[in-house]
Amino acid sequence: MRCLLALLGLGAIGQLLGATQADAQEFAVPESARAAIIDHTNAYRAIKGLPPLRENQEASREAQAYAAYLAVTMRQGHSADGRSPFQRLRASGAKFCKFRGENWHESWTRPARVLPEIAVDAAMRFWKHSPGHERALRSASTEIGVGIAGWRHGDQWYYQEIQVFIDTSCLKGAEAQVQPPPLPDRNPARP
Repeated sequence: MRCLLALLGLGAIGQLLGATQADAQEFAVPESARAAIIDHTNAYRAIKGLPPLRENQEASREAQAYAAYLAVTMRQGHSADGRSPFQRLRASGAKFCKFRGENWHESWTRPARVLPEIAVDAAMRFWKHSPGHERALRSASTEIGVGIAGWRHGDQWYYQEIQVFIDTSCLKGAEAQVQPPPLPDRNPARP
C-alpha cells in the first residue's frame, strides 16, 4: 500500500477507495505538529528520568505513510493494512536493534476542525494514561518515528497520529567494531 500511496498520491487513493473529493479531502497538518509530538514525548521522558529520543527519518517516513493510510481509508488499529508495526518498520529500511512499540491515536471532530495542537495534546494525554502506550513512551528506545495526517470525510475532520519506538544502540557498537584496529607501528621510535 505504501508504494501505491507514493505512486498515485493520497487524493487518488481516496478516489480508488470509493471516496469522492466531496466526501474525502486531505488537509495540511503543519510540520510543527510532528515536532510537537517528539517534544512532548521527550518532555515526558525527562520527567521520568529518561534520555530524550532522536528522530529516525526512515521510521518517521513509515509512520507518516501509515498515518496517511489510516486517515484516507478510515481504518483503525496497529495492523489495519494487514501488517504489524514491526513488519512495516522492517520494510521501510529503517535500521534498528529492537522494535520497542507503536503508539497510535485517532481523533475527530464535527462539524469544525480543531487545531493540530489540540489533536496532539489529545493524543499525548491518551498515550500517557493508557498503560501499554505509556510503557512505549518510557521504553528503552533511542529513536522515534512520528507521523500525523489529517483528512476530512463528509463533515468529520480526522487526525491520525503514530509514534514508532526503536532502539538503535547496538548499531553504534557495530559501527565501532567495523572500524579496523590501528596497524602496529613497523618503525617504533627507539629511546
